[in-house]
Amino acid sequence: MTLMRELDGDVEQLMRAAALTERAAARIDAGARDAIDYGALGFTIHSAYGVLENYFLRISKFFENSLPSESWHRTLVERMSLDIPGLRPALILSSDTQSRVLEVMRFRHRFRNLYGEELDPDKTLAVERRLRELVEEVPEIHAEFRRKLAAIAEAL
Repeated sequence: MTLMRELDGDVEQLMRAAALTERAAARIDAGARDAIDYGALGFTIHSAYGVLENYFLRISKFFENSLPSESWHRTLVERMSLDIPGLRPALILSSDTQSRVLEVMRFRHRFRNLYGEELDPDKTLAVERRLRELVEEVPEIHAEFRRKLAAIAEAL
């Protein structure tokens, strides 16, 4: 199924983006404390979330194909937690996972709207930790969703 292959590619991209985030965080851990270092970390978090959001969008478009024009980013995350009988299984099964995704999403929104302000170092590092926790969960979440998709495809 094309969707499964596309989602596999998104997971690979997410892992590459997460590796860049780890490198940026490691520079800060090693003593890099300039605003540009936090900006680089923010950029990598932003990029990783963008890949995750694309993953969600693929699922949403394949199965539902409609999101509201306002607050669609949050609605998209919330929909990934819905099990829609007869249509698709939930992707995000725990409220903790959804909370992590929403926290990174809010950071991404903040990052995109800084307009010359600097990132708060503590908050940026806290979001990086949440992203790391989330990325650790993704392979299992993806594998389980993939199994469910395969079962749906087989039933058809």
